[in-house]
Amino acid sequence: MDSPGVSSRSHTRHQVVFDPEAGMTLIVLIGLLAMISIGLTVVSPSMVRVWDRHSEDRESHDLQLIAKGIISYLRQNNAFPPSLLILSPDNVPLPQAQMTRNARGFPRYYAVHPSIAGFQNSTGLTGAEIINARFLLISNLSQDAAPAITTPATFETWWNTNESTTPSLTIHRGTISHLFYTVSLIPKGNGGSFSIDHQPTHSNGALLPTHGRFHLIGTEIGLDEDDSYNTPDVQFALTTNTGYWFDPLCVVNKRWNPLSPPC
Repeated sequence: MDSPGVSSRSHTRHQVVFDPEAGMTLIVLIGLLAMISIGLTVVSPSMVRVWDRHSEDRESHDLQLIAKGIISYLRQNNAFPPSLLILSPDNVPLPQAQMTRNARGFPRYYAVHPSIAGFQNSTGLTGAEIINARFLLISNLSQDAAPAITTPATFETWWNTNESTTPSLTIHRGTISHLFYTVSLIPKGNGGSFSIDHQPTHSNGALLPTHGRFHLIGTEIGLDEDDSYNTPDVQFALTTNTGYWFDPLCVVNKRWNPLSPPC
């Protein structure tokens, strides 16, 4: 029986019990999270630098691969590739989507020195132009490099750029003057004809123009004693610096001579 003055409802007493093991676990967890947070602030910059360095090395490798493809195309076609896309897949083993954009999605740029941008192998390069037988590949992994190379001066500016001051910038410099040899053709009198890279020059009985220019290795050269080029009396592929002179006073089949006069 309930005591007088005491409600018949039963009372439930709630007692908070402190569990020292649970408390220690919470403290340890908080400490662990703090240590992880501090560790991330130290490790993250290092990880980013490693990742960036890996990306830069990969980009440098890709640009070297593309540069080799440009040279391969040049030797096969006696002309510079009009764009990077044409190099895939025959000259560069990369899909077209990777030719014009780097791994971060920013554009890659390809520029031939403006003084030889209109190069035609049949015409060749002068001695002043051969020093500019160069091209650039430019890529920036953090932004659009947008080089806008339109003049020899802007080309030289980028050629001399120190990309080490901009870690995200990668520049490949291609020098190709070693792929050229000189062809010297000198008339000693009226007549004769010749062909360079399948482009004929006829004398039509007059004096041939003196020719002294640089052409790519393997260029087809043909020398004909007739006034209009037809069937060459001398024909060869260019493999060294070469000089011939034409003298109509020499006997037939000796009018194109690689030696000094007399015939």
